[in-house]
Amino acid sequence: MLTEDAVIRALREHLAASGWQIVSWAAPDQHGTDLVAVRDGTRLEVEAKGAGSSKPHTARYGQPFTAAQVKVHVGEAVLKALRVVAAGTARAAVAFPDTTRHRSEIGPIASVLRRLDITVYWVSEDGSVTVSDTPAQ
Repeated sequence: MLTEDAVIRALREHLAASGWQIVSWAAPDQHGTDLVAVRDGTRLEVEAKGAGSSKPHTARYGQPFTAAQVKVHVGEAVLKALRVVAAGTARAAVAFPDTTRHRSEIGPIASVLRRLDITVYWVSEDGSVTVSDTPAQ
């Protein structure tokens, strides 16, 4: 099960290999933008979510998030991306574990995310990254 930290780590490696310079990234217990990268004058801000809790003090530590939790997490990530788009200072992206639950939440809004140039990154259990068909790749 991928934690948020694992999603961020895999995406950092993917972006660096794709020519992005990693400016900053947040640990799971930090607030702010999860990952910031720059390439060719374009700033990319990414909000990432994991598939389960990585915090030992939580009731669901080591367990996958429920469908309701995934819905909330996807909503939070998309809202952050929308705020980046509204600010107009960076390209926005979201990153999720490549799970059925996460894909079922993104599927119905994928075309809207594409129109808004919000990139969706999918991280597999093996750390490989698949990119939605939007420009930030």
